[in-house]
Formats: sequence, C-alpha cells, structure tokens
Amino acid sequence: MSDAGYNDDDLLDKELFGGDSDDPDSMGMDVDGMLGMGGEPSGDLDKAVVAAAAVAAQAAKEQNKSNSSSAAAAFAVSKETDTDDVPLKEELKPKKELIPTKPDIQPDEPPGAFTMNHYPARAPTEIASDYQHCAMYDVVPTIAFINAYQIHAVAATADMRWMFTGGEDGYVKKWDFNASVNGKQLLTQGQRHSLVDGVTKAGIMASYWDHADSAHPSSVASGPETLSPVYSMAVHSQGMWMVSGMKSGNIGLWTIRHDEGRRVAVLGKHTKPVSVLRTTPDEYGLVSGAWDRACLYWDLNTGRVARVFNEHSSQISSIEFQPQAVGADTGALMMTTGIDGQCLLWDMRVAKPVTSSLKQFEPALKTPPWASSACWSRDGRRIYVGRRNNTVDEYDIAAGIGGSNGPVRTLRLPMNSGPVTAVAMMANGRNLVCASTDNVRIWDLDLPPVVAGRSTVPFQIIPGHHGGCVSSILVDEASRYLVTTSGNRGWDGVSNNVCLGYEVAPVLKV
Repeated sequence: MSDAGYNDDDLLDKELFGGDSDDPDSMGMDVDGMLGMGGEPSGDLDKAVVAAAAVAAQAAKEQNKSNSSSAAAAFAVSKETDTDDVPLKEELKPKKELIPTKPDIQPDEPPGAFTMNHYPARAPTEIASDYQHCAMYDVVPTIAFINAYQIHAVAATADMRWMFTGGEDGYVKKWDFNASVNGKQLLTQGQRHSLVDGVTKAGIMASYWDHADSAHPSSVASGPETLSPVYSMAVHSQGMWMVSGMKSGNIGLWTIRHDEGRRVAVLGKHTKPVSVLRTTPDEYGLVSGAWDRACLYWDLNTGRVARVFNEHSSQISSIEFQPQAVGADTGALMMTTGIDGQCLLWDMRVAKPVTSSLKQFEPALKTPPWASSACWSRDGRRIYVGRRNNTVDEYDIAAGIGGSNGPVRTLRLPMNSGPVTAVAMMANGRNLVCASTDNVRIWDLDLPPVVAGRSTVPFQIIPGHHGGCVSSILVDEASRYLVTTSGNRGWDGVSNNVCLGYEVAPVLKV
C-alpha cells in the first residue's frame, strides 16, 4: 500500500494494461482473441500477436518430433549394444523355493532292540477310588513356579517328587514339588500381583544345569553360545535319568539321581529341533519326533535306532502310547500327530512299522488342518485332538480301523477362545482338560447338552492362565495334581511365561 492509499499492484496493472486490474474487459487487450475463444482480433497488433503465437507453436511441434526420433534411435542403439542386460534380468528373477525333502533316516546297522517286545510295561500308579469314580474335579491353582522365559516342556517323576521344566533360556530346571505343595516358601507381594487369588506358594527350585548342545558328551564347551532351547523332555518314572530335545536335532541323556546334570550320551539322528519325546511303557526305549517329520524308536540300552516311522508330512507335535486298561485288549498302539493335522495310529506288535488304519484320522468338515496336542481316553478306545478353530475332535479308534476315519463328536469351545494347544485326560475318564489362548477348561464328556429343558454348560474354567499360549498340561498319574506351562514350543503364539501348579480334589456329585 502506497502513501496515497492505493495498492501498488493496481498501479502496476494500470501502467501495463491501461485499465482497471479488476475488470479484464477494461484492459488494453482483447482477452478472448488472445486465447482463441471466439471473437475477431481487433487491430493490427492483435493479428501480429496471433501470427507470432502460431509460428512458435509450429516450431515447438517440430522440435518435439525431432527429440522423440532421437530418443527412439538412442534406445534402439543401446538395446543392440548392451548384451549383458538379458542374463542380468534372468538372474534377478525370483526362484521358487522348494519344500525341503524329508531326511532319509534309516535304522542303525545292526539295529537296536525293539524293547517293547522284550520287557514288560511298568506297573501303573495306583489311583484312589474316589479319584477314579468321581463326577468332576475341583481344580485350584496354589503354586507359581517363577520363570522369566517361555517354558516349552515339563515332565515329572511318577510320584511327583521332582518336576522338571525347560524352555527358551536353555536351562533344565529341577523343582522340589513336594516342598512347593507344602508351602515351604511363599510368593512375595510383587510376585502375586499378576496372578489369580489363591496362588500364594512359590515353587522351590532344587537345582538347574546348562542345556548345552554338543555332538560329543565329553565336550567341555560351555557358555551362552552353546546353550540350546529345551523343546521337549521325558523323565524316568523313578528319577534315575531324563532325556531332552535340542535345537540341532540331538537328544541329550542326563543323569539325575547320581552326578546330577551330567550328560552321559547324545542320540543324534534328527536334523531339526526335537519337539516330542516319550519313553516307552517298559522305559527301556524312547520315541522321538522332530521338525524333520520323522519319528524314531531308540533302544536306550545301546543308543541305536530300532525303527523309523516316516509317514508324516509335517513337524511332529505329539506322541502318546495307548493306556493299558484292565481287562481290555489295549496298550499295543501308538498315536502320533503332526502340526498339519495328521493323526496316525501305529501297531507296535508287528515286525515293521505300519499304521493300523493305513490312513489318518480326518478332521471335521471346514476345520483347519492343524493339531498341536492329542491324548487318549483312559480306556484306550478314543482319541482327542485339539484343533485351531476352538474345537476338540473325538475319534473312536475302532471306527477308524474299520474304515470310517472322521470324528464321532466335536467339542466346541466359545467363539474367539483361540487354538486348542494342549489337552489331557483325568483319571476318571470323564473329564478332559483343554487349554486355549483365553483359558484352561475342564470338560465333562458325559454331561448331556440339555437337562430339564435347559441347555447346559459342559465345562468349567480353571483359573490361572489368560491371554497366553499353553505349551503343555501335566496331569499326575493319580490325578492329585496338575501343572500348566506357558510357551509356544518354537511355533506361533504369545507366552506370558507362567507355570502354575494346581491341587485337585474329587467332586462326587455335580
């Protein structure tokens, strides 16, 4: 704004165009004529301007045509002279990733002994009558075994004197379960803050040792660089020795009662992490399953492989031997499941490893092919497999061997419960414990869906776990105690690193 109160821009417009800047028609030129929007050019000056603009446009058009021809020629020359472009592009093409082939694992020569045909099965633990014939159990969490890392595996002696855990930190931990149950040590207020009410007792750790992964038991190498996560474990019923699965595929055999924590042997055949370990009923043999999709039967007397079960097409998730029911022809089958949903039965009485049904138990329709855990019924006639879509499939093995291989019943958890990652059967054969992401539940398999015209809830929630992946459920052989651990076993899932111990009491009437 000038001193006279006029806008400087207005003054400039008037000087250049001789009119008011706010009125295009008052300017000293024909706007419509300049833009070719109609009207006749006025004056010789306007005609000259239009002619000059036409000449400039024609020159620009010729220049663009010349530039395009030059660029096309240059591109053609570079394409002819550059001969390295073609092989370079071929190298940069993404290559298809092939599914890794299953390792060709064969029994040792000479093979180990098939111990189940040479030794009798150990006597089972005696179960009290009220625990065997009750209608339900009252399961109360009372103990917290403090851990800072995910727990992938848990095992215990037959009398629950000692309990062992292993996980992501690479240590095997031995807990005094009896002292923990008796409340010899209590949790601090800070430790109890994140746990449910009633959990007041602290798990007492008796000892621990490094889970060193080495090909030779005489190796003196130690330190964090040699530690391997504990993916699986199994313990002798009397606590003489234990075995553990390593990330490299090795299996460590450790002493417990004498010279505790010393590795006396390494069993090496697998090529991927060993996800499952189960001692045979006679406890002279061991069956291992790994991420390499192979199951191996080991003779622990010689450390040799006696049999190879290689029909699975994915990582092995569980291995369970059929219980020996009194007065029934059971105990001769072994069940294995894969993470892809396969569930196979193996007849352990035959000379060569073949499946009983020669086909897998199929999941229900519209069920994701997934199985992280499975268990037997107490009478050895049914199988329960946890699925990814909040369900547990129940199979009748007699129907499966006869021809039908679909589930006879499907137990459906509430929506959004999450995958069923662990299942276990109680001593009465009526109650099934199943763990999903949201909670741990105990299911009444005999409760009818409708009572007195009203629908029933066939399960009860066991408090303690919420929002974490439960890696395993350990049920005492007498069903007096129950232990749950949190971890993803190296697969998918979130863990809250909680390990809880429960005291179980029978309920005679529901």
